[in-house]
Amino acid sequence: MCKTILMSISSTILEKYFNKLYRPLCLYALNITESYEESEDIVQQIFVELLEKAVAGSLEVGDMKGYLYTVVRNRAVKYAKKNQEKVSVESAMYLTDENALSISVEEEALVWDWIDALPTERRNIFLMAKQQGMKYKEIAIQLDISVKTVEGQMGKALKALRDKAIKIYLFFFG
Repeated sequence: MCKTILMSISSTILEKYFNKLYRPLCLYALNITESYEESEDIVQQIFVELLEKAVAGSLEVGDMKGYLYTVVRNRAVKYAKKNQEKVSVESAMYLTDENALSISVEEEALVWDWIDALPTERRNIFLMAKQQGMKYKEIAIQLDISVKTVEGQMGKALKALRDKAIKIYLFFFG
């Protein structure tokens, strides 16, 4: 028989969990709710409730990290189910919104900021390939590096931009 050991959680320990897990929990909720604001609200509300219990001395949890992910998942799923129809209607309205053009301009500016934030060599390789249309072999010859280095740098640049694009897509359209 496996017995879970419950430990009393103080507000200090809870603060450490907050600092360590707040962003990952928000991203976890974001994947379910597709709403940046709602995912933050869910995580913040959970921590507020836990803090109230910790201050009262009634917070005992065996696996805090597992507990937090479970509670976040449950609340995010509840929110998603409750707002499923509402989100569909809002999405349809958004597609006909006059602000769609201005958002795409903002998104493009944001993408350029991300490209500018890439390490210098990676940014140069990316721009040579995507903006100038150069082949990897041409880039390698011009920069006096191997084709494998070009491929590796392009892969890293695309992964970084893809990860950020997914987050911004969910932020704007979630």
